[in-house]
This record gives sequence, structure tokens and C-alpha cells, in this order.
Amino acid sequence: MAFNFRAKSEAEIKQRKKPYSLQAAKVYSFIRKQYGEIIILDPNKDFSDIKIPRVVEKRENIKRVKERLSKAKIDISDLKIQFGNGSGTGGSSINAAETAKQENATRFVCEQVIEKGKFPRDSEIEKIYAKYDDEWYETFKMQSDALKKWLKGKKGYEYSRDKGAMPIIEKAAQNCGVKQKDSWNPADIYIIKKQNASKILKKIEQIGDRKTENEAKLDALNEYMRDLFVKRELVGISLKKLGKSVSLEETNVGGLKLSKISMIKNSLRCDLDIDNKGEFNTGEMAFAIDVDGKVINVQVRAFSGGVRESTQMDMTGSGAAAKLGKVSSRAAIDPFIKKFKLERRMATDLPKVGEFTNKDIDFYEKEQSKLSKITINGSKIYFGKVPWKKSFKKARQLEIDNNRTASQLSSKLQCFRWLEILKTLEDKKELINFLNIAYYGAKKQYASAGPFLKIS
Repeated sequence: MAFNFRAKSEAEIKQRKKPYSLQAAKVYSFIRKQYGEIIILDPNKDFSDIKIPRVVEKRENIKRVKERLSKAKIDISDLKIQFGNGSGTGGSSINAAETAKQENATRFVCEQVIEKGKFPRDSEIEKIYAKYDDEWYETFKMQSDALKKWLKGKKGYEYSRDKGAMPIIEKAAQNCGVKQKDSWNPADIYIIKKQNASKILKKIEQIGDRKTENEAKLDALNEYMRDLFVKRELVGISLKKLGKSVSLEETNVGGLKLSKISMIKNSLRCDLDIDNKGEFNTGEMAFAIDVDGKVINVQVRAFSGGVRESTQMDMTGSGAAAKLGKVSSRAAIDPFIKKFKLERRMATDLPKVGEFTNKDIDFYEKEQSKLSKITINGSKIYFGKVPWKKSFKKARQLEIDNNRTASQLSSKLQCFRWLEILKTLEDKKELINFLNIAYYGAKKQYASAGPFLKIS
């Protein structure tokens, strides 16, 4: 449900001519006059379901509000009235600034719930994250309650994102050779015991400043942070927006417990057909794997839409809140495939947009032709219905004026090499091992990764 209709007047509600428009309009007028707040409605429903901003809850409980409505001779017998802030109006776009606000809001809520034993006022959260709504209320509440339970009631922490422990830890990791923070440790916030904070952070800085090889320094940093994690003295926390439930997973704390993994038959697809908009039906290569009886969908594509952008592997489970994440190529995939003298094809290996030579064309046509004849896990690869030669010719023409087509063509040509890698690994009886590496890589579990608590 999308509770995002915030009427500016009683008349605006009546104009919608919903079955319960009249009753909702009366409730609107009463709530605005009595509490100075505006009710929230779902524009796609009949207006029988009404949300009153939670700020009112600080003054009176819902029972008392309903009593006041009834006393004002407003018929609420068929209405569902509850506290809630509805859905945000800012759309679903996510950027770094937006993410920072969400994570800082989580940091603040967790601090208030764990250290002070109370959920903060809506107005306090809104100062940090203006798009705070019912969905985020549920997420923040479940996250903070779950973390409090995991800590077993322990207090005395500092909560860090933009300042304090987190930037010091990230700087030390950089000094240990970490180039992409999230490929090492995807923690969005850190909590650190106040009484030991200065001592802990000093040692972390010292590890980063050691005059030795980066690999040895990173091993030392990870080992030290694992010890602190177990003692609940320093904990990195990876956050996801939640659905109806919450789960906690301690990651990279001990050794890996490999799962029973297999590729699902007939799931491997690299659709090369072009739609009527002049773009490929999909921009990725995809397949599915079975992990301990659960289906995980795997995508390989360019995620930012660059015309010549290197591909990444990404994994998602079933359900809206089941995203595992991208697999680190540098930390997980490349070290494994290099043992078999295999390398991914990068965007820089491809001809520039509109500059395919006859030699290039012949090479990629023959490459796909060979791939169309092989099987992986006993199944052929689905390449679409249109012959590749025809689609390739069309894509080469279209990519000159269509950046999306250019990005998709770039991804498809890189995915040909991915398919060759999968086939080679299968022939060497290493495909299952690779899928394990990739799966745990998506979860940021591999030898060089740091410990963190995933709340999802």
C-alpha cells in the first residue's frame, strides 16, 4: 500500500469521490484542528484506512484519539485508524547522499535505543533523514531492536559513521592495500566500546602504518578486528532496508562453512535479441544456483550503464529484501580463476563504440557460434531467437547513437568470456568450487575480507 496522499484541504479529499471520502474528510478536519497534523491516505484505496502522524502518539494513545473522534460525532465504525507517517514522496532513487542520511539515521536510532532505552522522536529522526516514513520506521525499529538483543543488553558504545572510529578504520585498511572499501568490509556503521576506543584505534592505526607487505598487514588487521568482534568491543554493521522480518549474520568471524551448491539446469541465459526500442532485451548474462535448497539468481552485467564498462557479478535471493550483493572480482573471482590461467574480458579489451573492424566482427561472431554448441551443467545456453550475426550487425549500428545499447553490447561481449570461463572450470571439475567462491564473495566472505555483522 502507498500511503502518500497528504491532502491540503477537506475539499481535496471529497473531490477524490472514494466510498469513504466524506468520513475521511471529517477526520482530516478534526485531526488538523485538534493536533495541527495532516492525515495520510492511500490514493489507490477507498479511504477507509487512515494514518495519523506518529507525532500525535507522543500526546495521546490511539484509543483516546478514537474516543475524541466519536465524541465529535464522526462515524468511524467502518474506518481503520492508526498511527503512521505513510510513505515518502521523494521517489525511489538512491544516491550516496541519500544512503548516508539513511545510515546516519540508523546510527542515531541504535544509539538511542541501546544507550538510552528509548526510540527517538520522529522529529529527531527527520532532522537526519527528511524522507523518514512508515517503512523506514519499521526498518529502524527492527534494526535497533535486533542489535540490542545481539549485544545482550550491553551498553557503553560510541556509534560511528562519518567521524570517530569508521574513518580511522577505513584509512588503516587503505594503508593495508584495500582499494575498494566495500570489497573488504561492507560495514555501514561501527560501534566501539568507549572505555577502550582510543587504545583500539591506536593499534589499528599502528597496523596500517607497519613497514611490511600489504597482504601481511591486512591479515593482521582482520585478525585483530575478528578478536574485537567476538569480544563485542568493535563491531562493523552492514545495513539493508528491511521487509517484514530481520535476520542477523556474523560474517568473516570464523572459517567458512561451505554450502551444497549447484547450478540449476536450463537457467543459463545470454539473450542477444534486440527489442523494438533498439536495445537488447536484457543487458546481462544470468543463471541460477541452488544453495542448500535455496534459489539464488546470478547476474553479470555493467551496473552503471557506461558505454564501455567492465562487468560485475551480482547475486540475489528470493524476496525483495534478499539481496546478497556484488561479488568482488579483485578479492574473490580473479585470485581463483588465475590459478587456471583464466582472465575476465574487460571493457578496455573491446573496440571503441562504432570502431569494430572486420577482424573484430569475425572474431565475436565465431566466438558466439562456438558457445552456442557447448553445454554447461548439461544444458545449452539460451542466446535468444534471432541469429547473433543479425543482432550483432544491428547493435553495432545502434550503439553509435544509443548509449544503453552500447553498454549492453559491451556487457554481452564480455559475458562471452565469462561463459568460456564457466565451461573451462566445469571441464576441470572446478565449477562447484568457483560457485562457492562467488557465493561467499557476494556475502563478502573470503580470505582477505574483514568481519562484520549483517542485518538484513
